Amino acid sequence: MGKGSIRIAIAGVGNCASALIQGIYYYTSERCGVGVTGLMHTEIGGYLPCDIDVVAAFDVDTRKVGVDVHRAIFALPNCTKVFQANIPDSGVVVRMGPVLDGISEHMADYADDRTFIRSDAKEPTKDEVVSELKRSGAEILLNYVPVGSEQAARFYAECALEAGIAFINNMPVFIASNPAFAERFKQRNLPIIGDDIKSQLGATITHRVLTDLFAKRGVKLLRTYQLNTGGNTDFLNMKNQSRLVSKKTSKTEAVQAVAKKRIEDDNIHVGPSDYVPWQNDNKICFLRIEGHLFGDVPMDLELRLSVEDSPNSAGVVIDMIRCCKLALLNGVGGILEGPSAYFCKHPPKQFTDDEAYEMTESFIRRYTAAVRRMQCVIVAAGQGTRLREKGESKPLIHIMGVPLIERVIDRARSAGVDHFFVVSGYRGEQLRRELDAFSAREGVRITHIVNNDWDRANGTSVLKAKAYVDGPFLLTMCDHLVDPEIVRDLIASPLEANTVTLGVDFNLESPLNDLEDVTRVRCADGKIEHIGKVIRDFNAIDTGMFLCGPIMFDALEVSQAKGDDSISGAMNVLAGWGKARAFDIQGRVWVDVDDPVAFRKAEELLESGRL
Repeated sequence: MGKGSIRIAIAGVGNCASALIQGIYYYTSERCGVGVTGLMHTEIGGYLPCDIDVVAAFDVDTRKVGVDVHRAIFALPNCTKVFQANIPDSGVVVRMGPVLDGISEHMADYADDRTFIRSDAKEPTKDEVVSELKRSGAEILLNYVPVGSEQAARFYAECALEAGIAFINNMPVFIASNPAFAERFKQRNLPIIGDDIKSQLGATITHRVLTDLFAKRGVKLLRTYQLNTGGNTDFLNMKNQSRLVSKKTSKTEAVQAVAKKRIEDDNIHVGPSDYVPWQNDNKICFLRIEGHLFGDVPMDLELRLSVEDSPNSAGVVIDMIRCCKLALLNGVGGILEGPSAYFCKHPPKQFTDDEAYEMTESFIRRYTAAVRRMQCVIVAAGQGTRLREKGESKPLIHIMGVPLIERVIDRARSAGVDHFFVVSGYRGEQLRRELDAFSAREGVRITHIVNNDWDRANGTSVLKAKAYVDGPFLLTMCDHLVDPEIVRDLIASPLEANTVTLGVDFNLESPLNDLEDVTRVRCADGKIEHIGKVIRDFNAIDTGMFLCGPIMFDALEVSQAKGDDSISGAMNVLAGWGKARAFDIQGRVWVDVDDPVAFRKAEELLESGRL
């Protein structure tokens, strides 16, 4: 466990909290390192699911209050599937929360193992809850109180505001989508995601996707329903129809938002239908859509979906938590628009799922790059004989009035790199002197590494950095100019346990690439299979931009022991180990300035503002 990495508090230790905490312990760093399934994002901002710690919890049930939270998640009336039973005690005791409207009166008519049993512990004041949140060091409060608990949801939102922590509203009371609340979180510069969690693959997301499909395929949608049954306390709680108003609104508007034309109220029904005790946490959705095809010919679609309800939401919550952490690290407050639209049924502003997905991915890339403090190794030891007409020292050749290596450093700095290790060799003394002046002038942190074996291949220069860098690092060449977005996105890409990721260009037709001179790469399923100058079967080009784990040095040593001193040799070793990843630069501009022709191309790109 990454103790203290992301500290969360939970209001409502029910089935959803149970699935979340089980997932935190199920998705260990070892499991995540082998590409385990079931997560939308294995890693966000450097955080794995196991980096989340529950530091405070509140509930009102006598079987949970006063109990370690890791035991409470298995207490009745919780009935979700147990997929991770081996969880150590946390030392965090569930505290009594305010009851308010959290227990519906009709719940008293059901058996104890199916309903809530109110604890006789003293209810806390708001000041006491806020004090506990502060004492625990919680950064984010998750709202998991029962559906229809309008007062309780607002109470915990108020507590988050007073405690100065982020808020994730997983249930259908409108907090984030309430302009007054949204403005208050913005004024306090506290992140908020909401409202009403959208499961990983549940009834609402399936209904939205099909509704959107009708619109995209030109099918007129006439009427639709979504009927859901289940046997957990959520469905029992919703037997009280008065508690369903916000739930029905949330689910209905999530579907309406992606319809080509708003459906008449009488022609759409979306919501819980009945409580079936023996289903426990299993939720069954019956979905029907009727419409007209070409020529107004009628059609209808029926679907039955069966899912374990709480685990279906837990993976989404894990992503919400990590997005909130990124926002906190970057000082971003108020509504997180993309994550709210992607993860929730009733966000402040609805978008299509494709739009919301892209907004969320952009949010993750942007703010991960900003917080992942990255070191960079720059190889600048060779002679650069093909550019000798431009100058004796290749890194110091001026292009559009600026030394080549300074342009490389500036691009990496704009993407978040804060420490450079420059490996020099040929005419190294001059290069080090010029870089020292640049460092003093621009405030750039530069550490010099000397490679006296500069006449060997470039892998020898990288291996010289082994004694200097600590942890993951960016690796690039002194003569590769790239769009800063490539650097930013590469840094923000998932850094799987001890792997090396190479930025590759799949645009083999680009006039910027000389296929007779580039380093060729064969990729499949996000992995590198082979790399080299002369391989015939290739589908991508090496951009010279790498995100490296320490395993790079192991691969270099193995490759050099076999007589191959190149970086490509090490990458082929990594490919054999299954540790070489490919990162698609998605058509962004880059150029390897290694001869006069490439130099002219780079000048043109710089002059036009494309680079």
